[in-house]
Amino acid sequence: MPQILITPAAEDDLINLWVYIARDNPTAADRVYQAAQATFETLFTSPNIGTLYQPKRARLEGIRFFPIKQFRNYIIYYRETAKGIEIIRVLHAHMEKHRRLEPEA
Repeated sequence: MPQILITPAAEDDLINLWVYIARDNPTAADRVYQAAQATFETLFTSPNIGTLYQPKRARLEGIRFFPIKQFRNYIIYYRETAKGIEIIRVLHAHMEKHRRLEPEA
């Protein structure tokens, strides 16, 4: 059965995002979290709508990115798999994505 797999790193990203926003506005934090979940569903049904990421490392081939609906400063990095989609990271647009997606080994 097709599924949405959220990696531990992406789950941590979502938790940290919620905590950061909730310090000032818990209701807004809930809206961002719900929008992320809705965007995951959209990506699941239309996995090719995201833009292809240009990785430095071959293991990251096929990753796409797409903003969270209504919160375009937060970007979902994901890839299509045989079983559905894998959510790899959820990052703020101004974060150094290369350091978070492609840390030095």
